[in-house]
This record gives sequence, structure tokens and C-alpha cells, in this order.
Amino acid sequence: MRVSVIIPVFNGEAFLAQTLRSVLNQTRRPDEVIVVDNGSSDRSVEIAQGFGGIVRTISAPGGGASAARNAGVREATGDAIMFLDADDLLGPTVIEELAAVLERRPGTVACCPWMRFELVGESWLAAPASCAPRRNGHDDLQAWLTGWYHPPCALLWSRAAYEASGGWDPEIKVNTDGDIMMRALIAGVELAPTAGGTAYYRRLPGDAVSLSGKRFTRTGLESRLAVLDRVADRLGEAGRIARYRAALAEAYDGLVRDAGGFPDLRSRALAAATTHGGPEKLRRLRRRLERVTDRARRSMRPPALPPVAARGVSPDRAEPGPERPLVSIIVPTYNRAHLLPRAVGGVLAQTYDRFELLIIDDCSTDNTAEVVEGFGDARIRYIRQPKNGGVSAARNRGLREAKGELIAFLDSDDEWVPEKLARQVELVRRRPDKVGLFYTGVLTYGAEGDRQIEVPVHRGDVWREMLHRNAIHGTSSTMLRREVVEMVGYFDETLPAIEDFDYWTRIARFYEFDFVPDALTIYHNEDQDESAELERRSRNFPANMAARHAYAQRYAPEAKREGVRHLFLLETARRQLRSPVGDSRAAVKALLRAIKNRPAEPRLYMWLLFALLPRGPREAMGPAIKSFRERVVPQRLWFGAGQA
Repeated sequence: MRVSVIIPVFNGEAFLAQTLRSVLNQTRRPDEVIVVDNGSSDRSVEIAQGFGGIVRTISAPGGGASAARNAGVREATGDAIMFLDADDLLGPTVIEELAAVLERRPGTVACCPWMRFELVGESWLAAPASCAPRRNGHDDLQAWLTGWYHPPCALLWSRAAYEASGGWDPEIKVNTDGDIMMRALIAGVELAPTAGGTAYYRRLPGDAVSLSGKRFTRTGLESRLAVLDRVADRLGEAGRIARYRAALAEAYDGLVRDAGGFPDLRSRALAAATTHGGPEKLRRLRRRLERVTDRARRSMRPPALPPVAARGVSPDRAEPGPERPLVSIIVPTYNRAHLLPRAVGGVLAQTYDRFELLIIDDCSTDNTAEVVEGFGDARIRYIRQPKNGGVSAARNRGLREAKGELIAFLDSDDEWVPEKLARQVELVRRRPDKVGLFYTGVLTYGAEGDRQIEVPVHRGDVWREMLHRNAIHGTSSTMLRREVVEMVGYFDETLPAIEDFDYWTRIARFYEFDFVPDALTIYHNEDQDESAELERRSRNFPANMAARHAYAQRYAPEAKREGVRHLFLLETARRQLRSPVGDSRAAVKALLRAIKNRPAEPRLYMWLLFALLPRGPREAMGPAIKSFRERVVPQRLWFGAGQA
């Protein structure tokens, strides 16, 4: 099944990149993403085009969102279609869950749980869906008429269902999604719910006006009235009006309440409500009885688990208490059976023991499985990948399998001190939900027997910092709240390197960071054979540079806006000049781009002159420059805040 995602956009630069990342980070990526520009005058098109790959941009100026969606459908090649607003977000498993339902129930519209995504203070937080609860005994159309619904971001249309609906009507200005869905339901299309996955409908902040904000204007009320009139007419033509009269009357009564400032529209709505539901007193009595009956039926049911969307975890995942949350520890490993006992031993020695340890074997060819079996601890889960997919794929497998409220990462050649988990869990408990990532200091044992401690310094809003340098030293030091994963998705498996840098940056967009200042994570550099390590770095250098290029492209608009893009480019140039296999021409290009972004920055010109020297003189001057920099020139003046 091919899945097409269609995103109409009009001046949506504030949120479009976030929306696209939520789509591209899906466990089941769509086959194409079509961004339909509706005549934007901002940077929306530039942002969309910057993603490349499966994301393509077409133009359909004017006509509104419905016309743009229809233009997207004409271009789409998918058997299934999702219509996503340019400011909404998808939880990481949404498309996978929805597509699986359509595979089982072709011809339907799959729907998943959804939540509002709104700004509270300075934090984007998820809140319960802002629609009426579905009443007992209501079919899909009755439920939709009486206030229960799913926004477009929570729906995946089969092509057959979309064609049965007749498509989006550009003449309808408000309740466009209700119009197309109710036409589909009248045509016999069924809604097919998923068990999991959560979509997020963004409620715009400040004085930005969403489409729903126009529903009380004259144009909005006329559109809503036209939608209901069409529903009533089609049901009448099909001979099915009797079943839906009460629901129609309730919907028209809603318009009567909202149209107080427009007597002609109120009169039309009141007449329609009376036609379908009888006198006003009778209509009110019928609704009151229905609600009382519905509450009685609900009270007779056994207590249910909280909804998946409200908890952010699927029903089969553990529900730890706030005092002792379950921590899922994800250890990716590949042919490191000789190092694994040290890493696992450090976990089993933790003073905080409420954890599960997921060892994700990335298709090792050594005796990793036998080593794991020898640990003999019920908290360990050994999961072998079907094929070698790299560290991002292994970590993502762990994220999908994890049951914990908190997620911690540990590389198989690293180690924790015994109180690492306990200290971090205590910090998590003390910090508000807007803090999503927690890390520690790192102790590195060098090949020459030296020791170096990396002391964390960045906490709070680290978004600007992450746009030009990785503020987190070591993936093994991190711990996340589960809802962070639900928000930002998984590691990007298409990046050949710095996938952790990218992941922390995506988290920093939505969450604050905090740290335990002590070195609770140990990085063993002494395990590396020096010649083998040099060869490995040389081999990985092109991948690292390619990943940095992709990172720079992905976050270029934000980095420019924050005034730090030149710092990222400077660090890229320094790496090119420092590496034995680096390319000085690439360094010069990066520095020229940095100068274009910040022409008044003196050190960029100093680095450009240095990069233009032949390699021999550069290498000869290197030690002297380093000594001069350390003794005379303040580091912040030479490197700036962007030193990585």
C-alpha cells in the first residue's frame, strides 16, 4: 500500500518544518509527501523544498485549503491519503497504525486517537481532544453531527473512500473536514479505529487565527448551515432521514445558539431544527434523556484503562507509579561480545533496580547471544535485529519495544557508575514536564591512561546551542521521558552519522534539558587500538561530513534566525582542516558561506586565510597557533561560542 500525505500551506513557516519532521520520523514512512503551497508570501516553500527526498512541493495559489488539498490529490499516487495541516504533528506510529487498519479493512477511513497540541506558558503540551464524547448507540454519522469527530491529521483515507465522498468542496469555508467526512459516511464509508498511535492537532498561539476561529463569523455560519442542509438533503434522497432527525436537530440547535448576531441565519437554523426535532421543549427533553441514559450506561461498565492518547503509551505497556518509574535501558550492540559484560555489569550494579534492559543485537556475527544468555537476569530482554541496520535502527527497535516511563541509552562499550539511574530518576521527579532530556557528566579513560571529565553546563532552553553544536557529551549519559519520544519520533536512520546530535536538537525544539553535574557515565577510549581507531575515523569522516551537510540543510532557517549558522559552518571547516583525509577546498567553501552569514565576524577571515595555505605550512603552523590561542587569545574570541 502506497501512502500519500498532502499538506496544504499558506504562510506556515512557523510550524511547517516541525510537521514535516513528524511525518518523516514515522515508523512507517509515507511513500510521498506533497506540500501544496496556497500562495505563501513567507518562507514556507523554501522550508519544504529544503527537506528533499520524498517531500515535494507544488503550487496551487488561491482557492483556500480545500482547493489546495484537491490539487494534492490530483498529484498523489497513493492508495491511501492523509490530509495534514501545516501545523499539526503525528506521533511516531500513526501512519503505521492507520495503514495496518486499512490493510485489514480496505475501502474505509482509518482513524487514530488525537489530542490538542497547545502552548501553555512557553511549553507546547498535549491536552485531551476538544470534541464531545461519543454517545452510546450512535453510529459514525450521528456521532459526527452531535460534536464527536476526528481532525484530518488523525485520519487515513483509502482512495475508494475519498472518491466516494466526492472530494473537498472549495465553496465550503468552515467545517470543510466535517463536510467531506459526513458525505463519505452518507455514501456508506465506514470509520475504522486503530488501537494506538496519536495525532496532535495544534491549537495556534497568541492572536494567530485558526480555521475554527472563523466559525462564528457570517461566512462561517453560512458554511456550517450549508453543510447541514446538504447532509439533510442527501439523507432524504437516500430515504434514511428518520434515523438522523434527532442528531440533525441538535446540530441545527447549535447553529441557533451561535447565530444570535445574525437573525436571518438564526431563523433558518431554528426552522430546520423544528422540522427535524419538533418543538424546542421536546428537543431539549429528548437530549436531556439521551445524556442521562448515556451516563447510566457508562456507569454500568467496568472501569477502563485511561485512553492511549492521554497516557502516551499503549495499553500493554507498564504503568509505573511516580515514585518508582520503570526505566527502559536500550543497549545497541554489534560484535562487541567481549565488551558487553562490562556495560551490562554496570547496569546490574545500579542502586535503582526498577528497570528493564533491552539488548538490541544488530545482527552480530560473534557470540553475543551466548554472552547475554549467561547473565541470567529476568530484567534483560535480548532482541536480535533481522538484519544489520546500524545504531539508529537498533535504538529505534529498542524504543518500539520499551515499556518504561523513562528511556535511557547505553552504548555497549560504555559503562555507568552504580548511582547513575538513581540520581537521574530523582532529578526527573523534581523537574516539571517541560524538561524532557536529562544527562550527566562523562569520565573518559584515554588510551595513554589519562582521564578527562566532561562537565555538563547547558540546561534549560538549549535550542540555540544545539543549532550549532552538540551540547550533550555521550549518548550513554542521557535519559528521556517517554512523551518526548512520542513527540519527536525516532532517530533518523537516513543520517550516516551524528544521529544523536540530530535527535537531541529535535527534542530541544520542544523540551528543556537538565543534568546531574557529576561524571556518572564512563567512556572507555583505552579499548581502541590506535591504528585501527585512526583508520576507523578516516573511514567515517566522509559520512560525518555528509551528515553535517544534511544537518545544516535541515536546520538552516532556524540557525540563521538564531544567528548561529556561521558557527556551525566554522566548526565544519575546522574538522575538514583537522582531519588527515579532510578537504581544504570544502573548508574554504564552508568558511565563505559562514562569512556570507556573518560578514562582520573577524575570526572567520582568520580561518579562511589559514585554510588557503597548503597542507604542509598549515600542519607546521598548527602547534604554534594552538599554543598562541591557549596562552594569548581568549577562546571565545578565536572560536566563539560555537566551539564543538
